[in-house]
Parts: sequence; C-alpha cells; structure tokens
Amino acid sequence: MSLTAECGWTLLRALVVGTLALALAYPLCALIANSRRGWRRAAWVLLLVPYLMPVVLVGYAYSNFALSLVHHPFLNELFYGVLLTVKLCPVAAVVVYFAPSGLSREGIYCRRLLLAGKKKGDSIRERLSFFAHGPARKALVAFAVVFLFAFAEFEMASLFSTTAWTVSLFDAQTGGLPLSQSLRLASLPIACEAVLLLLVMTVLFAASRAARLNPERPKPPRPWARALSWLYLVFAVMLAAVVPTGIVLKGGVLALVVVKDNPAFAHDIGTSMIFAGVAALVAYLAAGWFSRRSGEGSPTMGRLLWAFLLSVPGLFGALLLGLVVLRVFLTVPLRAAYDTPLPLVITLMLLLFPFAVLLRVLLHAFGPGESVHAARLMVRSPEARIRRSGKALVWHMRTRARVWVLILLFCWGYFEVVASALLAPSGMTPAFVRLYNLMHYGQITGLSAMVLVTLFVPIVLLWFAEIARGFVRLRSYG
Repeated sequence: MSLTAECGWTLLRALVVGTLALALAYPLCALIANSRRGWRRAAWVLLLVPYLMPVVLVGYAYSNFALSLVHHPFLNELFYGVLLTVKLCPVAAVVVYFAPSGLSREGIYCRRLLLAGKKKGDSIRERLSFFAHGPARKALVAFAVVFLFAFAEFEMASLFSTTAWTVSLFDAQTGGLPLSQSLRLASLPIACEAVLLLLVMTVLFAASRAARLNPERPKPPRPWARALSWLYLVFAVMLAAVVPTGIVLKGGVLALVVVKDNPAFAHDIGTSMIFAGVAALVAYLAAGWFSRRSGEGSPTMGRLLWAFLLSVPGLFGALLLGLVVLRVFLTVPLRAAYDTPLPLVITLMLLLFPFAVLLRVLLHAFGPGESVHAARLMVRSPEARIRRSGKALVWHMRTRARVWVLILLFCWGYFEVVASALLAPSGMTPAFVRLYNLMHYGQITGLSAMVLVTLFVPIVLLWFAEIARGFVRLRSYG
C-alpha cells in the first residue's frame, strides 16, 4: 500500500476517532459538572488515567493480542481504534469542559426568536459568524485536537502492526531513505494537518473577543446517561490502565536483577530523565511568560496569540516535527550541533509547549488569587508560627498545582519515543527508544521487567521528593 493510500486510511480512522471521542465527551462533562465533590474527583481521575498511561506501555501490553489477530486485520484495526478512542476521549472532554463559550444560552435563545420572525434564513456570513461564536466552536476545537493526535499517532500503531502513514514514514527514514525524500512523502500529511489547524485558528481568533472565561454548567444527565457514563469510565480505566499494568507486572519479580545486571540500562534511564527534565523546565518557564497575567486581568490577547502560534509545531506530532528539526540541523550553519543534545531538547520543548501553555493558562484562570495574596502576607509575619502556616497555605493553593504541571510535562517528555529515536545523539540513547526496539520481538519476561522499572522510576523519585519535603517541613517546626 502506498503512503498516499495509508494517509487516506489514517485520515478516515482519525475522523472516526475524533467523532466518537467528541460524542463521548459531552455526557462525561455533564456527569462531572453535576456530581458532588467526591464523586467529581473520582470521575476526573477515571477520565484522565487512560490518557496519562504511557502509549508504549499500552501498546506493548497488547502486542501479543494484536499478533493473534494477524489473520483478522479488521478486528485488529477495530481494537486499535477502540484503544485510541479511549485514550483520546479525555482530551476532547477537557476541551469541552474548560473551553469558554462565546454565546450564552440566553443569546442562543434570542437568536432563535429572531430567526422565527424572519421570512428568510440566515445568510452564509451570519451562519459562519454564529458558528465561530456559538457552542459549535468548542466542539470543533475538541474534534481538531483529537484528530491531530489520532492522525499523528505512531507507537501503538507500530506495535499493533496497523496501517498508518506514520509507521511507513518512520520505517523508511530509519531504513536509510534520504531525508529530502522523507519530507517529500510527508508533504500530504503536513497539508492535511495544516488545513485543519488553519480552520481552527480562524474560528478561535474570529471569536476571541466574545469568549467568556467561565464555561456554563451542562444540564444534569438523565439517570440512564449517568449510569452509562460511569460504566464507560470504569471500562476505559480497565482497558487502558489496569489490564496493561497487570500484564507488565508479570515480569516485575526480575526488576532488580535486570537493573543490577544492566548498567547501560540505568544510563539510558538517566539520559531519559535529563532530556525530559530540561525540556519540561524550559517549556514550563516559557509557557509561564506567555500565560502570565497583565495587571489584574487575564493574559493579554497578543501573548495568547503568540503562544498559540508557537504551539502549532508541537501539534503536528513528534514524527513530522522531528523530521523538520533533523533537516534544519543538517544545514551548514547548524551541522556542528547535529550530534548534540540540542536538537532533541528543542523538539521535546516544542512538543511539550502546547500542553504547558494550556495548563498554565488554566492555573491562572481558576487559581485562588485573593487567597494566595492573603497567605503571602502571612509569610511576612514576624511570628514563626504564622509564617509556617502561610507557607503551608501557599504550597497547597499555588505551588502544589505548579509542581504537578511540571511533573506532567516531565512524564510526557520522559515517555516520548519518536523524537528520541530520530534525534538522540550517539552515546545518549533514551531508555524507551531501546525498549521500543526490543518490543517488536514480543513480550519477554526480562523486557517486561525493564519496562516496569522504567515506568516506576518517576514514581519512586516523586516518593523520595515528598519524603524530603516532609522532612524539611518537620525541621522547620523544630
């Protein structure tokens, strides 16, 4: 099958996945918005866990099952599509839940009254204007984001041996195809993503002045819709998190032995942590400048515009962005920096930047500004007891959320495979690149142990960091 045909098939699959994810997002948002505080937190956790699970882990865990479907390609494609929908549905739900609405329900109702008194319908310009300002705007943005992720997905498609242009292009590039030829083959996927991004940018900035910060609360779901939503959340967590983790845990007994007998593997883990840490920190700091408040208002429109434009390269996916960065660093002025960490750090930073901007804008939009100011005043108190209480309040209301944003960015960079495989310098191979190459040989007990260790390294580091923070806090009370 030619790359053009594979691109068409991937395009069709991304359209289906985007439509299904958007259809699931609305009842899930209604469930979360109309649940009590404890149930709302549980729903958020169940919703986000499938997306936060590393794609390589899910693909590796189900690789043997996908291999058993080699003589049933339709079932293999169907299973891959279901997994992709389950993992990307949280993205659509987050956009639908938090995206500001340009028109209120009252405004939509008034428009209906105006249409009822007209003999003729809206003109094309009026319809487009209502679409850009109305409730369909957030639906388009949610669909576009899911489509871009599904269209550029690589890791699971490769481990499942499904039809995808990303797999063919990556295999051709790593197999020795000249970079100029790879970029020429990638022109059609780039055009597809660019058209969609241009449409989304037009809709967003045409309605930017009318957007309201606080989204409206969806209507309460009916009892049967609520039950089905909870059932879906449990099913999604089981499919994308519990079952894959259980499969990988089978090799956990050999975990310590694997690390002990493979010092190069520990070096690869350290390399992954360095690249992910540097890229996450730079993306976090850059996003903080773009999302920072101007005076007492929201971030200025100019900064948000630049933030969105700088986010566009990351939305093209790791494969296309990696090829472009590779081409840039093979030019004469930058060729000396080709075999250095710089290309990979820049690529990871560009991939993480859209998420960093989104998360930091949300922190500014929904953060407790007045409460944090009062806690900061307590920190300046001459009494030690009040200062300690003020520091604890600042941590819980402001610092803790920022730390979790940085942790999420680190984890996304740590689990990245494609950009690391294309741009990692010689002698600095990230852990997941080595593991990904071994995963194509099937599930092996030792390999499962290595995957398990690589996954739990960030968790162990977070545990030690929390212990150290608790120790410092006890010292301050002493």
